[in-house]
Amino acid sequence: MLEAPSETWAVSDVGAFEGIAVMGLHGGAGASTLASLLGDGASEVGQAWPISQNAWTGSAWPIPVIAVARTDHSGLATADRFVRSWANGQLTGSQLSALVLIEAGPRTSDARKKATKRLLRMVPRGTHIPWMDPWLDAPPDPARLPGRIKRIIKLLNTPTK
Repeated sequence: MLEAPSETWAVSDVGAFEGIAVMGLHGGAGASTLASLLGDGASEVGQAWPISQNAWTGSAWPIPVIAVARTDHSGLATADRFVRSWANGQLTGSQLSALVLIEAGPRTSDARKKATKRLLRMVPRGTHIPWMDPWLDAPPDPARLPGRIKRIIKLLNTPTK
């Protein structure tokens, strides 16, 4: 088991919720962009671990959660803290469906590549979205996505077993 982080991850009751919760692990992670690419079944829910309390039983209704971070130094450090919190059972009541790491720039150092691969291996489903220069000028056009991005979106929209 991984060493638990010293601080706990914030948890938020998102109320009645259907679909996929896309959680940004830090500001500027790309959660809103990813939620828009996933379509109507996904909603960006902020930076807290989302739970949905069942009004009848008082217990949490498990929501599929996609956690998103950038691959810069602070994004990878935050993703590491999140993964350790999840792996140590500190994040319950919903289900981690995937960790998505979005490239922070056009070039990636060997250290960031190594950290990205390590984090993606630690979760049930991990994927990496490469740097997309056109997305700096305009939101991604779902009709004109590269094949790799289309495959990632299809994978993320497929329920985990």
